Amino acid sequence: MNNRLIKLAQAGPFLAAMHEARNFTKAADILRVHQTAVSHRIRAVEDMIGVQLFVRTTRSLRFTTAGEILCAAAHNNITELEAAMARVLAKQRSSTIRVSVPPSLAMKWIVPMLTMAKAAGLDISVQAQTRLVDFARDDADVGIRYGLGPYPGLRAIRLSRSFMQPLASPAYIEANNIDLNDPWARPVDLLMDHTSEADPVAFGWAYFQASEPSFTQPIEPATRFDRTDLALQAAIGGLGVALGRTLLYENDIKMGYLVPLGEARPLDPSDWLVTSYEFAETQKFKDFTRWITEQVERTKCLETGS
Repeated sequence: MNNRLIKLAQAGPFLAAMHEARNFTKAADILRVHQTAVSHRIRAVEDMIGVQLFVRTTRSLRFTTAGEILCAAAHNNITELEAAMARVLAKQRSSTIRVSVPPSLAMKWIVPMLTMAKAAGLDISVQAQTRLVDFARDDADVGIRYGLGPYPGLRAIRLSRSFMQPLASPAYIEANNIDLNDPWARPVDLLMDHTSEADPVAFGWAYFQASEPSFTQPIEPATRFDRTDLALQAAIGGLGVALGRTLLYENDIKMGYLVPLGEARPLDPSDWLVTSYEFAETQKFKDFTRWITEQVERTKCLETGS
């Protein structure tokens, strides 16, 4: 930052006060200084940049274009700083844990557990996001990511080893005479999450076919979706066979909405709990970590029936 910008930054509160008050006397009252201090500082800025900021008369003061631009910018920066400080303080005082998760995981796993979280004394705010959270810029405290991990620069805890599992509704199985002992003996209607199929992180029908020798039918989806939870919901509705992954389908099996077809196949990626190293030291993170790992184990028990 050059010397001119340093001096302009130092004059920022005076310019911001002038933008708010539109008057030297009122600006001085805002800053709790003498009017001459405001006048001298504004004059110094004008002399430094060689541009007049105000047109002064004995009875009025009018902003020039340059004055309006500079004073508005100074006022906005201070306003943004105050707002940022308020957000930091509110986040520090709040008992809420802000959790960023992929939309499918939010709908199929996290949201149904909020009642249990509240019973455990946790106040969780769910942020369903497809993009990776930036803890330095976003409001989230923790995130759950599906990938290979760990993640450099973040505290990362593996929540669960991941598996993929084909699933269909009881009605679809009956209507299509699917033999649960040999589910791929005849073609089925494939429901595809096309975004996962295109994702470099392994998951999808192509990966399932590579790991299941008996699944030989062409991968020609009957219907495409852009989220796994939508494909699973379509399977519940009887449209075909969807491919789910760990934490997304166990509750539907327990409720009898979906039935596994064949054996689950392991995946290299996992679900990871991530946060900043700073937040990892807080009691809120420790409490949330203990609770979320308990829920992962509970979900595994739903799948195995134990």
